Amino acid sequence: MLAAVLLLAAPAAADYDPNADYMAQMLQAACEGDYSAGVRAQQQRAEKLTAEGLSYPAVDFEELMLLSKIIYAEAGSVWLDENWKMAVGEVVLNRMASPEFPNTMREVLEQPGQYYGKNSRYFAGIKPSAACVDAARRLLEGERVLNEPAVVFQSNYRLGSGVFLELRDSALGSTYLCWSSHRELYAS
Repeated sequence: MLAAVLLLAAPAAADYDPNADYMAQMLQAACEGDYSAGVRAQQQRAEKLTAEGLSYPAVDFEELMLLSKIIYAEAGSVWLDENWKMAVGEVVLNRMASPEFPNTMREVLEQPGQYYGKNSRYFAGIKPSAACVDAARRLLEGERVLNEPAVVFQSNYRLGSGVFLELRDSALGSTYLCWSSHRELYAS
């Protein structure tokens, strides 16, 4: 009887494969638009990182998916380079960290008047390209290309207190990455 009780109290076997690359599974799930596979891979990755004492950054699948989709919607053209894609995504992350905007990705993307197409069938149906998913992963793992937290606007026209960077394309025209109107909020 005591042996049966001890067996019931023993921790369950790990739900992850120590040889699996769960980040690769998350990236694949994002490209395919498979939320259940992506969330499962996220959970298994988190379990593996904890169990093995690994210090890789946690990546939330919903954030990976949303950021990949907005990068695709705003800069998904195959001829736009990875830095353009990264810059678009970095503006979203800057907004999340800003005192001027909501602090979740979903809330940032769903703000009225922001990110054309976010609440559309188009956005809902996006299956982002591998390049957009990889840019989102890199950003969520901490990589930055702008390195300027006060850049919180990305638009086809000038906004805020001035242009930080103008990205120009012969087919798409200019995209302006602009500073906040309240840059004093970002002084360190």
